[in-house]
Amino acid sequence: MGKIKMQERMIWLDNLKAYGIILVIIGHSIVITAANDSTGMLMKLIYSFHMPLFFFISGYLFRPNQENYFYKKWKVLLLPYLIFQMISVVFINVFYYIKMGGLERDPLNTLLSVFYINGTVGWNSPLWFLIVLLIIDLVFVSFNKLENKRWLQFTLVIASCIIGWGLSETGIKYPFGIHIVFCCFCFYYLGNITKKYDLLGWLETNKNLRTLLFFISGIVLVINMIWLNGSKFISVYDNYYGTNYFLFLLSATSGILFSVLLIKQYNKMCSLTIFGKKAILLLGTQYFLLLGFDKVGQVVGIYSEGTFYLIIKVVSVIVSYLILLSLWSKRGNKRLFRLK
Repeated sequence: MGKIKMQERMIWLDNLKAYGIILVIIGHSIVITAANDSTGMLMKLIYSFHMPLFFFISGYLFRPNQENYFYKKWKVLLLPYLIFQMISVVFINVFYYIKMGGLERDPLNTLLSVFYINGTVGWNSPLWFLIVLLIIDLVFVSFNKLENKRWLQFTLVIASCIIGWGLSETGIKYPFGIHIVFCCFCFYYLGNITKKYDLLGWLETNKNLRTLLFFISGIVLVINMIWLNGSKFISVYDNYYGTNYFLFLLSATSGILFSVLLIKQYNKMCSLTIFGKKAILLLGTQYFLLLGFDKVGQVVGIYSEGTFYLIIKVVSVIVSYLILLSLWSKRGNKRLFRLK
């Protein structure tokens, strides 16, 4: 019975990760294609909570007593980061050289970006998440040892939020995404205490409250998204949190709650679990597929910045991933590039 419950829990979490990574693909599709009025609002909605959602999931999955914890973090997060960085640097510079007759950036800045020292990770920007998550994971090991001093833990979380707010006021992208670490630590902590105190299990027994929170969180998310973003969309990577940093925290928390309750409600209807199992693979390769689709679209004359083209693009990329991941899974590569 315990094993069955564990499998059900992992299916739910994989579905939640799949939901999140699909939002990432949609958001990046809009950015690369260029947002118009109809897609711009969708992009603002997605960016207001989708990356905090992944930190929440990671905090929920935190297991401090794993054997070889640091080695596993190297294998799961840092090694894929370095692999995808090397592939990306070669790919984009070859592409730039063919198209522009030169490199994307000079060798020094390329080296700095590979190791995330200059506040950017280069063309394949989604890779920043792996380094920031690695830092938070390692910090949380020590943080978790303060479990008997919950007041101190809570104080440190509040302090982290305040420091994140201070760094956001500078608008600077800091090395290793330190500004993101301080900002998103609270979402990781939220995921951890959600699991530790079985808050979702408690909501399962209070269906009326769960339904009420579902609608309230959705409404708060949309309202805050409209007021918060102004003419731009949230970008934790770029150290931009909209017109009000603390409204961003509220909006992101509402988006997390809405998403979790949505997936918990319709968990068995989701057939994209494999996306969640290979979230890191999708994170590191999506730009290649999106850029490739646009280039093919330009060659055959169907490229557009309109909504219809965006829908075709997203559906095509998702279907391509389903086919590729199914073939990958049949070859027995089940552990590589898993988020946890």
